[in-house]
Amino acid sequence: METIRNRMSHHFFFNILSGITGETDNDHPFKKELKTLMMLSRRSVDNTERTAIPLAEELEVVNGYISLQRWRLPDQFRYTYEIDEETNTSQLIPAMLIQIPVENAIKHGLMPLAGEKLLCIKVENYDAGLQITIQDNGIGYKTSANRASGQGTGLKILYQTINLLNSENVEKIEISINEATHIHDYGKGTIVEIRVPTKYSYRNSIE
Repeated sequence: METIRNRMSHHFFFNILSGITGETDNDHPFKKELKTLMMLSRRSVDNTERTAIPLAEELEVVNGYISLQRWRLPDQFRYTYEIDEETNTSQLIPAMLIQIPVENAIKHGLMPLAGEKLLCIKVENYDAGLQITIQDNGIGYKTSANRASGQGTGLKILYQTINLLNSENVEKIEISINEATHIHDYGKGTIVEIRVPTKYSYRNSIE
C-alpha cells in the first residue's frame, strides 16, 4: 500500500506539472524549466522498479537535473560534458549510477564553495566497457563528509546495489571516490570514477 501511495503521489505531481506546462505561454521564462521538471518527474515514476536503464536515459535525467541546478545558481556554475562518439549509449547501467554522484557533487561539494563552481562529466570506452568520470572543483570529498550529515545515504544505496549485482557477475562494476588534486586550472575537488563492463547481467531488470 505504501508503494501504491507513493506512485499515486508521483503521478499526481507529474499530471499537475503537465497541466501547468500546457497552459503556460511559450514565451514564459519558466517554460523550459517546467518541461525539464516534468521530464524528471516522469523518469522518476518510470524508473521506480527498473534495476538498469540505458546510458542515454540516465544522461538525459542527469542533464535535466544539472540544468535546473544551474538555473538556481546561474552566475557561478559551469558544466562541461563529454561523451566519446564511439560510446554505446544503449548499454545498460544501474539506475542512478551517475545521478547520485552528481547530486552529491552539487549539494555537498559545489554549493558550499565560494566562487566559480565547475562540474565535469566524461563518458568514454575502455577495453571492456564504459568509463564514467564525474569531477568537481568543490570543497573536497573528505571536507564535505565532515560538514553535512546524511549525505551518504544515496551512496550507500548505490554501493549496496552494485555489490548485489556484482555478486551475480564475473566481471564487476568498479567505483572509486577520491580527492581530486586539480581540475583544469582550479584547485581541489572530488573525482568519481566508474567502470561498467559491457558483458554485465542485471537480474530482474526491466528494459
